[in-house]
Amino acid sequence: MKHSLTSAVWISIRPLFKMFVIIVVISAGLLVIDKISGKGSSTRKMFALIQFNDSPLSELSGQGIIDGLTSLGLIRGRDYDLDIKNAQGDIATLNLMMDEAVSDRPEILFISSTPTLQAAVKKISTLPVIFTVVADPLIAGAGSSFEDHLPNVTGISTLGDYEGMIRWVKIILPGAREIGTLFSPGESNSVKNMNELKNFAEKAGLTLIAVPVNSSQEVTDAAFSLASRKPDVICQIVDNLTAASSGSIIRIARDQKIPVFGFVSDQSKAGAVLVVSRDYHQAGADAARLAKRVLDGESPAKIPFEFVSKTNILINPSAAVYFRIHFPKEIYLQENLIITKQDL
Repeated sequence: MKHSLTSAVWISIRPLFKMFVIIVVISAGLLVIDKISGKGSSTRKMFALIQFNDSPLSELSGQGIIDGLTSLGLIRGRDYDLDIKNAQGDIATLNLMMDEAVSDRPEILFISSTPTLQAAVKKISTLPVIFTVVADPLIAGAGSSFEDHLPNVTGISTLGDYEGMIRWVKIILPGAREIGTLFSPGESNSVKNMNELKNFAEKAGLTLIAVPVNSSQEVTDAAFSLASRKPDVICQIVDNLTAASSGSIIRIARDQKIPVFGFVSDQSKAGAVLVVSRDYHQAGADAARLAKRVLDGESPAKIPFEFVSKTNILINPSAAVYFRIHFPKEIYLQENLIITKQDL
């Protein structure tokens, strides 16, 4: 009787036991395949990206890094994990993120913007640091030249094409005498950009009206102040403070019948007549290329800083019509010309 009962129990649970065995075998097989293919978590590399604030520049360069790694055969979620952090413009938070990076020890630390590079220079000495969206890495303390720099740091400079911009101002607006811009005295990259614009403007016989702005709350008032001085054109430089407010700056200038030329691609859709833009997506892709060299065993110390490899010319015909500006034939012959379609 007891034997019959045991047999009956075994017969009832035998299908479940078989299913359990099948699940164990399949799971073991998947683990073996995963290990052989190199997709296991133990072989996945850990990267980090620290950004200073939310801006079109951060978004474009961040996506450029991911796309650049993909083009090199490194797929996010398969070959590497990317931990993206944003300090939202807060220096204390930025420093805390740098401390966390030292503790987490990613194989590559990507950073964007000058304040972020400055924080990395002070806090990180052993991790490989690859920067992008930095106007001048030298004033950020990363080195004395593009070749002679900190041994753990390399990256991509996105210093604007100010000489090219002034050349287009002279061609498109031959009667211009004064140009204007807002700049942030608290940002070394902003001061650098403003001085570069001033230098090339003065060489071309133009006067630069530069209005300082110290916080995001001041941008609107500063834009009105600049517009009230009636420059012939506003050439808005790139910095972290004004980047997120470029649309407001352009609207104020438009209402005052002052055309805006810019240095960031999204300014074109916002109504800038002409934009001479370093390609910030390409800057991220260029940074990914440098990171791959480090992953392949090359020391950052032996990799010189580089300028971003691509610059675009964007024109907004609708904005040009509004300001009665005529583009010369020469501009339509530019290799990296982008025509923005917008109804104003």
